[in-house]
Amino acid sequence: MIARLRTSWVAVMLIVIASVFVPTNAVSAHAGLISSEPKASSWLAVSPTEIVLVFDEQVGVVFSRVTILDQEGNEIINAKLIRDQSDPRIVRASINTLPNGTFVVVWRVASADSHPVQGSFAFSIGASSSDVTAVMNAGVSDRHGLNNLFNVIRFAMFASVLTLLGGAALVAFGSRSAPSIRTRMSLWSAWAVALFASVQALFAYGPHASGVKIYNLTDLSLLGDTMTTLFGQATLARVLLLLLFSCMLITIDRRSQRWWRMSAVAIAVAIAGSMSAVGHPSNQSPVGLSVALDMVHQLAVSMWVGGLFLITIDRKYWLRSTQSMLWFSRIAGYSVAILVVTGIGQTILLMDQFADLFTIEFGQKLSVKVLLVVALVALGGLSRKTLHAAGPAKLHQSVLVESLVALIIVGITALIVALPPRAQASLVPFETTLKQSGLIATVTVTPARVGTTEIHVSVASLDGTFLQTQSITGRVGLPERSLPSGPISFEKTGLNHYTAIVSFAFAGDWDLDILVKPTDTTTVLFSTDVLIKE
Repeated sequence: MIARLRTSWVAVMLIVIASVFVPTNAVSAHAGLISSEPKASSWLAVSPTEIVLVFDEQVGVVFSRVTILDQEGNEIINAKLIRDQSDPRIVRASINTLPNGTFVVVWRVASADSHPVQGSFAFSIGASSSDVTAVMNAGVSDRHGLNNLFNVIRFAMFASVLTLLGGAALVAFGSRSAPSIRTRMSLWSAWAVALFASVQALFAYGPHASGVKIYNLTDLSLLGDTMTTLFGQATLARVLLLLLFSCMLITIDRRSQRWWRMSAVAIAVAIAGSMSAVGHPSNQSPVGLSVALDMVHQLAVSMWVGGLFLITIDRKYWLRSTQSMLWFSRIAGYSVAILVVTGIGQTILLMDQFADLFTIEFGQKLSVKVLLVVALVALGGLSRKTLHAAGPAKLHQSVLVESLVALIIVGITALIVALPPRAQASLVPFETTLKQSGLIATVTVTPARVGTTEIHVSVASLDGTFLQTQSITGRVGLPERSLPSGPISFEKTGLNHYTAIVSFAFAGDWDLDILVKPTDTTTVLFSTDVLIKE
């Protein structure tokens, strides 16, 4: 046994080391919008002819759409996005001429790892703008589509595949007696759920990626498009592999033979690969190392948690065999060690900084998952002591508790895989309204982050009388870095509306002064702090 384990470790290390040298491109793990035309919260003198979105990685366009809503939330344009020929990170859609007013752009694309991402922003045409915050929030929430269904599909997929692979390994290597009827039926049930979840995912991915509100299982209109995506191809491969694995279940009584074990291991590794191909690892540099770590991680989880699930389902059979439980306890220990190494490696590759564990949703859920895994390891340690002291018959309650904790961990994992593991670049603008000397100034900085931004200033009189400003000037500085205020050059882009292009070199609270000249002899000063983020 020790010699075989050493051989397995050597094989794993060779795969990991070799994968480092696989040529890769530097990519992130979820597409993030880094700029757009029109810019968020910008004012335009005339209607744009197209919507342009620039992401930090290549995105899929098979199911990508952009929808334009008016200030009442009515859909006026729904267009398909196409990829720019010169840059795969850029997508665009031609649109019809829009009238003056404020509009909301709702976009939805697929990341390189197949997960749909979406967002919204607003822009105005003409001199005035309207508050469309509610329309923006409703526009995105109404298009969440099948997120909840896909979370259920992923949960069913993960739980069933773990039980199938880990349970088959337990039967093949951990037991010398013929498996019970319940164990056989449990393996077949896990196989059936995994197969059904995979087929369901094939049908649901198109509507999910498109953001439709209603899903009809009999609607095959998007299936052809799904099969052109990496997700569709990897999921179809998993379906075929699961059908092939059914041969292993049919011939499970020959599990002691070399050909059976080699075939079962090969198919199990391929199934793990089909799942890694459509997750974060497939889009994380270096891809080879990331995918290898994820596959090893999945297989180690299967050996531990999958075996635990099968034991819990058929406790009467498994807890009467001391030899089987000792084998499982030993393998679970090795699996935990592998999980620690691969888990740390994956976290380092996926996340930018340790602080993200507490500041972004992915990190927060991952932190909860880690705490539950630690609790599960502690429970497993107590069960191991009980096993050696009193035998497996005393483990009926403890394995049930362990399985419940493990099931919660699987559920959290199903949620985590669809979340971006890094903080996304913020396109949220800074907006404020200032009142001074009978005037009201609306100031917008878009986007409010380091780099080139636009500052828009719109001025009106508080009493509603006609106003025609003579000019607007400004200055901006960053006291916390001892950067003195420098001048800003504004250009008139509409009646009482001015625009300036400013480059913010650092994050922090910048001092912004706007000097409005409503008449030849009068100057009004508006001052505010602008928070610029990374």
